[in-house]
Amino acid sequence: MKTKLSVLTAVLLTTAAFGQAPEGVNFEKQILPILDAKCMSCHQKEHEANGRIKKPKGGLVLDSAAGIAKGGKTYPDETVVAGKPDASWLLKTLTLPEDDDFFMPPKGDKVTPEEQALIKKWIEEGAKYGEWKGNE
Repeated sequence: MKTKLSVLTAVLLTTAAFGQAPEGVNFEKQILPILDAKCMSCHQKEHEANGRIKKPKGGLVLDSAAGIAKGGKTYPDETVVAGKPDASWLLKTLTLPEDDDFFMPPKGDKVTPEEQALIKKWIEEGAKYGEWKGNE
């Protein structure tokens, strides 16, 4: 019994150290903050900013689950393909060489390799949003 408890404790501590709940990657707590910090300035639904209408770049809206599912103008329905990170343009654009025209984000803080790995894991796990719906 003591050994099983030690193993369980070690698993929980390791999981906590990597910011993941035992049930997998939590979109709202782990993925959304990355998107907020590095993607939303260009990829949120149409809104007014400084007296001007600002439209999402490439038609891609990342501030709602429906927007992510819809995708952008270039690759509709392929922004995030649940269970298939290699088919998901969100991840592809983050991992391209910086001189590639499709590399994202083109300006500002880049998505780190650790953040890329977390997004990949989220997609592999089925790209679930939990209760989050976003700005619909």
